[in-house]
Amino acid sequence: MSLLLRPLHLAVIDPAVRVPELDNFNRLALGAPEVCLSYHLPALFGMSSLEQVAQQPDALLIFGSGASVYDDLPWQKPLNDWLIERIGEGFPILGICYGHQLLAHLLGGKVAFARPDQEKFKGLRPIQFSQRGFWGDAGTKGRYIVSHREVVTDLPRECRTVASSAEVSCEAFAHETLPIWGIQGHPEAGPVFLDDQGIVLDLEEKPFASGQDFMRRFVQHILQQRIQ
Repeated sequence: MSLLLRPLHLAVIDPAVRVPELDNFNRLALGAPEVCLSYHLPALFGMSSLEQVAQQPDALLIFGSGASVYDDLPWQKPLNDWLIERIGEGFPILGICYGHQLLAHLLGGKVAFARPDQEKFKGLRPIQFSQRGFWGDAGTKGRYIVSHREVVTDLPRECRTVASSAEVSCEAFAHETLPIWGIQGHPEAGPVFLDDQGIVLDLEEKPFASGQDFMRRFVQHILQQRIQ
């Protein structure tokens, strides 16, 4: 069957170690009806759903996690090895929070605690994109929900920073030749995520608007790239 005769398959990898982000996945599914999504929980249930999926993914999205890329937990090496193969095959991949840090790590970058006391950044943070991409033009600004202790401190040689903030120098990055992107914030997040993370925000300020736009633009980008 021609690839153009079936929906694009976006595999969502949720490395949750405690609470799966099902609400975030459902928000993504409702906002991208033209895409076939599958949901995978390698930390909680292993790699079988990724390894045995009937229709191989066309693109990958990696959610956040309570783990660090340096934890050496039993599930991390199988997932990392699987992702390294997909990177080598040229899969479009977007990493969010832990996913952002993991992609930088697998490509040869470094991750470290953002603060000496290892306290979490939690809340709504303004960031500015310095380069043009699927997110919009250089100079595009947005407010993104954040919940993290670690940040990317050194990017791989083939990657460049495309967004920053007053608190974090690498809020987002893009690979120079491969369709790989990472963002430290949580553009996929919704109200349930805020409750789970203990983040209190005024919903009248529309804290999800920038994230929803970012995710929609990502889906549209991979759809367009697929048919070119």
